[in-house]
Amino acid sequence: MGNLGTIIRTMAGFGVRSLAIITPAADLFDPKTIRASMGAVFRINASLFNSFEAYREMFPDHACFPFMTDGETMLEPEASERLSAYPYTLIFGNEAAGLDTRFKDCGIAVKIPQTGLVDSLNLSVCAGIGLYCFTSLQRQ
Repeated sequence: MGNLGTIIRTMAGFGVRSLAIITPAADLFDPKTIRASMGAVFRINASLFNSFEAYREMFPDHACFPFMTDGETMLEPEASERLSAYPYTLIFGNEAAGLDTRFKDCGIAVKIPQTGLVDSLNLSVCAGIGLYCFTSLQRQ
């Protein structure tokens, strides 16, 4: 719940106002989510979907960027041309398991460069890095 609230707060900070939550997922209105969002939960538009396929039916034109520890495209300035599609969808899995391997084929699988000192970064940290990079590409 805290990660979801932090992601929502970060989204609002970067001016991203649309959030899709695909079940099963954290509760948008859990007190821990609301607290971590610092009120930003009331400044975004959130939609709940029963599956990723249901989301894609609603937004078929969005370029998809699943964030995966084994993604093929590094999230670096050099990759900005490949990552500058609009409209786009950034896809993150849960913190414990990440995204299922089937997501690798739904778009350009993105990997955040990091050292080998950790297995992965915190979910809300990854979302923040992704949001920063993608919104900065729009400002270029």
